[in-house]
Amino acid sequence: MSDISLREALFSLRAMRRLRSDPVPPDDLRYLVEAATQAPTASNAQDWAFLVVTDAKTRRALGALYGEIGRAAIGGALERGDLPGDTARVYRNAMVLVERMGDAPALIVVAARGAHPADGARGSAWYGSVFPAVQNLMLAARERGLGTTLTTLHKAREGDVKALLGIPDGWETIALVPVGYPVGRFGRPRRRAPGEVTHWNRWGRHDPGA
Repeated sequence: MSDISLREALFSLRAMRRLRSDPVPPDDLRYLVEAATQAPTASNAQDWAFLVVTDAKTRRALGALYGEIGRAAIGGALERGDLPGDTARVYRNAMVLVERMGDAPALIVVAARGAHPADGARGSAWYGSVFPAVQNLMLAARERGLGTTLTTLHKAREGDVKALLGIPDGWETIALVPVGYPVGRFGRPRRRAPGEVTHWNRWGRHDPGA
């Protein structure tokens, strides 16, 4: 178990798409889910569920589905050759996971009860009740020295995913998070400077004293 500060976890959490095949201890996976359940939800409804997939056959089947979707969507975009340089780099990295999703030692499917409401405010609250849990899960993984990345590409074949995993009607899958020990290093990701994206009192004012 790692012993890192919250600051280190926050500032070194990044998408880790290259994962070793070494199994993750069940207690660590339980800890990730427990951390996820500490996130806030609208009305404290806690309408979430976490399906942890460690069975090799099921992981391979889920990875095969993800691969079919990714090769069509991400691989197809790369083949067209019209992506900006930075976007093409991200897509090439994403293809690593497309081809190896099923090799990750654990896959966690995060689901929410019901369906996304059409109403904008309720829809925001619905998704807002799930993604904080995913972030908690990923930060907890970083604490344990485990790599993760948030993916949603599986939703293009959600019916197939639900059938494969036995997810009943009345639940919608939100995220698919591979978990494993990373091949690369954790480190601060490239991000725009906070001053560029912070507005003070009125949109467009980047100086708090203005």
